[in-house]
Amino acid sequence: MPKFERWMALPGVLVLAGLAGAVNKLIYGEHALGTTAAVPWGSLIAGYVFFAAAATGAGLIGAFAHYSGRPALASIEKPSLFLALSMLLAGFGLIGIELGNPLNMIYIVFSPNLQSGIWWMGFLYSIYMGLLMVECYFSQVDPANKNLKFVSAVAVVNKIAAVCNLGAIFALIATRPFWHGFYFPLYILLTAVLSGAAALAAAMWLSARRQGREADGEVMAALGRIMLAALVVTALANAGKVFLGLTGGDPALREATAAMVSGPLALRFWALEVGLGLLVPLALLAKAGGGQRVFRAAVMVLIGVFFMRLDFVMAGQMVPQVVVEGVQHVLMHGYTPTWTEWALTGGAVGAATLLFAFSETRFDLGTGATAARGKAGGTAAARV
Repeated sequence: MPKFERWMALPGVLVLAGLAGAVNKLIYGEHALGTTAAVPWGSLIAGYVFFAAAATGAGLIGAFAHYSGRPALASIEKPSLFLALSMLLAGFGLIGIELGNPLNMIYIVFSPNLQSGIWWMGFLYSIYMGLLMVECYFSQVDPANKNLKFVSAVAVVNKIAAVCNLGAIFALIATRPFWHGFYFPLYILLTAVLSGAAALAAAMWLSARRQGREADGEVMAALGRIMLAALVVTALANAGKVFLGLTGGDPALREATAAMVSGPLALRFWALEVGLGLLVPLALLAKAGGGQRVFRAAVMVLIGVFFMRLDFVMAGQMVPQVVVEGVQHVLMHGYTPTWTEWALTGGAVGAATLLFAFSETRFDLGTGATAARGKAGGTAAARV
């Protein structure tokens, strides 16, 4: 076990809060949540989507680092595997508690319904977790194993299938016009790369600070460029989604979009999703700067993407499934996350943080590069 360090106090407190929330949820069931019959999916679903997508994005970036052969990215290959596994386990913890009985996840996987998108999600992400464990094992005991390249190739296909299927669960619900369509499977793949790059940048920077050195400038610069490109495309995709939603012919779609941009969700949408999560990071990454600038942008992106997931889940449910054209006022369904939900989400963040930190101390992830290398990469970081 790694020895206790002062920085562990915060994630430790979050984990304790998450355990309290889990006990409360297991005792009181759905009454501990803010969900209702009209809004059955709450912040725990949004949190699961956040962690599962970020884990997929981190894995895809690690695979890109492996196959690109670029020296600047070589050092993130192992950390990406263990970070993805840590976040995926945290996401599974959230969805397990949301289901009421974590054993239900095992039951779902082994009681297949091939027509169910949710079953495919559980199946594909279970395969992803297994592949991650195999990759983590080989990366430590036998990096030159000839089977590792095959496992990595299968894992890449699985990652893309899993995250697109996660988006398709929403996209195939025809009764929720805000979710329905081909948009979200592609959008969640894009934002998975965005949040995965942000999670890797934050993890690499914090790891370096914990070890008393500067983060590798070349690595932070590369992750910053990935985030910058993903932010630009995400901003354009969001603008298109809002424009089509407000000008479309479906009144339910218009009302759901309006709820997000000018209704009950507007403050959170503009302040946290657009402002903090997109515009400020874009401004930071567009200017010259080092690893700390990339880290700050990464933290903002992660916060923004979480609320992006929450807003998406909420906007699709707040509006009644049938909206009559010409109605002057549409009664919105209310939803407010309870302390249990916030505690569980915070506990997942703390658990993922401590799991990755434990991986660093227990295994050789290559994050202990010398400070000299980090300084040498400072010039490259200035390009970000």
